[in-house]
Amino acid sequence: SLRYKTKESGGKAPHSKKGVETAMTLRYAAVALLTLSFVALAVSTRAGPAKDKKADKDYADQLPRIPSLSPAEALKTFQTRPGFRIELVAAEPLVQSPVALDFDEDGRMFVVEFPEYNQHTNKDFKGHGVVRLLEDSKGIGKFDTSHVYVDNLDSPVAVTCYDGGVYVGAVPNILYCKDSKGDGKADTRKPVYTGFNRDEAGEAMMNSFRWGLDNRFHVSTSLAGGNVRPADDKAAKPVSVRGQGFLFDPRTGKFELTSGGGQHGMSLDDWGRTFVCGNSDPVNLVMYDRRYVARNPHLQPAAAAVNIAPEGKYTKLYRLSPIEPWRKLRTRLRTDGVVPGSDEGGEPSGFFTGATGVTVYRGDAWPAEYRGNVFVGEVSGNLVYRARLEPDGVGLKAVRADKDIEFLASKDNWFRPVQFANGPDGCLYVIDMYRELIETTVSLPPQILKHLDVSSGVDKGRIYRIVPEGFKQPKIPKLSKATTAELVALLEHLNGWHRDTASRLLYQRQDKEAVAPLKKMATESKSPLGRVHALYALDGLAALDVATLLHGLTDDEPRVREQAVRLAERLPSDAKVRDQLVKMTADDDLRVRYQLAFSLGEFSGDEVTQALTHLVRHDGGDPWFRLAILSSANDRAGDLFRLLLTEMDLRASKPGRILLNELANEIGAANRQRDVAAVVKVLDDLTDADKVLRRELALALVSKQPSAARERLLKDDAKVRTIIDDLLRDARKTAVDAKRDDKDRVAAVRNLGLAPLDEARDLYRDLLQSSQPQPVAAAALEALGRYDQAEVAILLLDAWGNFSPTLRATAAETLFSRTPWIAAFLDAVEQKKVPLADVGPARINLLQSYPDEKVRARAQKLFASTKLARRQDVVDDYQKALKLKGDANKGKAIFKKECSACHKLEGVGTSIGAELSAIRDWGPEKIMLNILDPNREVQPQYLTYILATKSGRIATGMITSETANGVTIRRVDQTSETVPRGNIDELRSTGLSFMPEGLEKQLDYQAMADLLAYLNAVK
Repeated sequence: SLRYKTKESGGKAPHSKKGVETAMTLRYAAVALLTLSFVALAVSTRAGPAKDKKADKDYADQLPRIPSLSPAEALKTFQTRPGFRIELVAAEPLVQSPVALDFDEDGRMFVVEFPEYNQHTNKDFKGHGVVRLLEDSKGIGKFDTSHVYVDNLDSPVAVTCYDGGVYVGAVPNILYCKDSKGDGKADTRKPVYTGFNRDEAGEAMMNSFRWGLDNRFHVSTSLAGGNVRPADDKAAKPVSVRGQGFLFDPRTGKFELTSGGGQHGMSLDDWGRTFVCGNSDPVNLVMYDRRYVARNPHLQPAAAAVNIAPEGKYTKLYRLSPIEPWRKLRTRLRTDGVVPGSDEGGEPSGFFTGATGVTVYRGDAWPAEYRGNVFVGEVSGNLVYRARLEPDGVGLKAVRADKDIEFLASKDNWFRPVQFANGPDGCLYVIDMYRELIETTVSLPPQILKHLDVSSGVDKGRIYRIVPEGFKQPKIPKLSKATTAELVALLEHLNGWHRDTASRLLYQRQDKEAVAPLKKMATESKSPLGRVHALYALDGLAALDVATLLHGLTDDEPRVREQAVRLAERLPSDAKVRDQLVKMTADDDLRVRYQLAFSLGEFSGDEVTQALTHLVRHDGGDPWFRLAILSSANDRAGDLFRLLLTEMDLRASKPGRILLNELANEIGAANRQRDVAAVVKVLDDLTDADKVLRRELALALVSKQPSAARERLLKDDAKVRTIIDDLLRDARKTAVDAKRDDKDRVAAVRNLGLAPLDEARDLYRDLLQSSQPQPVAAAALEALGRYDQAEVAILLLDAWGNFSPTLRATAAETLFSRTPWIAAFLDAVEQKKVPLADVGPARINLLQSYPDEKVRARAQKLFASTKLARRQDVVDDYQKALKLKGDANKGKAIFKKECSACHKLEGVGTSIGAELSAIRDWGPEKIMLNILDPNREVQPQYLTYILATKSGRIATGMITSETANGVTIRRVDQTSETVPRGNIDELRSTGLSFMPEGLEKQLDYQAMADLLAYLNAVK
């Protein structure tokens, strides 16, 4: 056997040095033998069908493992962009399993090692993470000494330097660790924040600590999120960070949320714009700061992180490494009919499946055209992708920069570029985790996985830097010894590392001697970046005065003006600053005006409201601008509504009408009497020529009002009552008119939700009859869900027999949204008015873990006889399906019926659940395992949550979107609901997959074989 095991040494490292050396020797000795095995496998693949077609055959002899290469050998496998070369700066045993690094002010490298990756079932690896300190004693660009700075860390994933120590992200904490004795080992180890969640797969935990212009550390919280609080304040209320960014002030300890997203990788460019990525999303741009929309809690914004790569996941990639033998074997087995699947085989390369470490190059060693380019690691394809950033409205496009080639690619399958860093020398550093298998343990069929070692490579790791041809190693400065004046001068440096480090040290030292030279730089520097850094450094020293800020607001460079607008928010009461901002609505730079639309919300005065109307006129056609303007409306919403409606050209335009309707929605939801009165007054003043607009706005206002406030308004204001009565009269007619288009009827039924239940009861009863089109009946169920009377449950349960399976799912969701209605539903099940078979496994699981104790106890007793079979027993039983020949055409019909509500393939279905475009590369065994046992390993984004509102409503499902102001839940019936954060009383995970157990009840063995045949045939 060529595989190896090594024992722990002293409990501090997963492998002993001797064991590592032995293992490496064995591997080097095996290269020739394995090469012969590869040739044999290739010959057997071309030779035709295998004689032995047993599905349970042991294929060990056909699964040669790809050997690792020595650092020197690996270096020869790279292909770089012409004009560049790659250099090795550190490798094992100096570093092992690296995933993040940071340089301190003296150029020392702190590296996080994460050996636990992919070892969540192996307790022997727990707590073996470390932070290593590497030093280049000769100053030649190669690190020659290494020792453990922090040890015994559980799943460390991020590191950054501050005040002579390091912040370390080690779930569930962010720790501050420092060597106060000078022996090279941290003796201070203090938890600073706690509550970050763990992702068992290790791919989606907090990561990427970055120092920002704003004198804060920025953290990506990733998909796992968490409920975070200061570690030393147990009484503090935890804050949910899922899908958000996390900022913290290292001096005060204060933290706040910002916009974020992504999975593993986050980067800031020179001007503070934030980029994130996910496995299949190479480059996303964060379009706004969470704090702007958070100040207006009734605004429901689009997600902040948006894909800016034109082809996204399907950007064509140019891989150099060979396809792994296990992939070739699976293809041959499909061709031979040993396992179901397409006879065309499948090669899962050529697009993004493992994008990570998105980073903007900010150094000064490369040619100028590379500055500001974005680099993304594709760990599954063993390559580094480069994109240029081009303006696209207020956003950007990330366009492929290298034609028919990658910036960096390796022929070595073990090359895993998980992260990058901009270095003190102006070069880009590449962190190579160097693993044989980077996929999670469930990504391979059991027949193949058993022949692989998921810990293979845990003792290895490389760090490279990419340098231009002719590069000469610069002397790395010792900035810890720099004077304050020298640090100020470095804010003009072309290399972003120097600027960031000088900025951090100035904030850290708080030396007021910096104020005078900073003011001079802010107003006189020839470097726009120097001027911006000086402004923020002054802010960090609490020394930014009005005169200096006004100079920034009138700067010739638009990016300086943009940042000065942000900083102007620090002086909201200064009339000169406010007046200058108002003038800037005519600024000829789009992004300056975009920032202005957000920042004006921090200022008061009629002039500011007028300024917002000017921005609507110039830029209201852009939905991002409308979002920014609405975020600034807040307590001036009524005045802004009035001003916009009085301008004929604006109210006649499509963007103007959209904005007016959104403002009316906000005003109704906020229910501030002054703003509501302003809207009512304007509605009264509109003539009959604006009848359609008047109805639209009245509906927008009252539909979002709390029910009690709506009833008072309709009672007290005859004009609004008349408008709504007319609307309801039309809605009643249209809702039951079988000759009208279903879309018109659905809109009318939704409007019926404004009518008191006792006035619309009979109409709802008619709309729930089996003769009604499904969309119309579904709209009636949606409208009924807005009421809170007990009579709703009676209406739904009386009509239960009329519902199709899809409508029953929606009716169940409606009934489960209020605890009293659930009791009525359980009564109906006990009385056999609702058959047990109508209650799916997902509903049973949720009822049996329901927050209300009485409901939970009843459900556990009522559904005791329907307890699902043990999942492994079901999986074992359905192995029969793997031996049957499937019909892909029949399988496609099964997919459409059973799977398309959450998954999309070949243009059919909805993309809610896991991405399936490359599903045939999973293999039939893994596909079937995930179908039959969806809870075996659940990625965080596919968990089911229970959300309870303060009014007593319950929503259950998968979280599909989170913003500062709301959470969007996708329910089992495939409908979605966005709940404002202010209305949320509790949000907790069930720990269960959104995909329910028990699908085997709908699929017999042959149907499963047909479904697998289809999924394995998808191109």
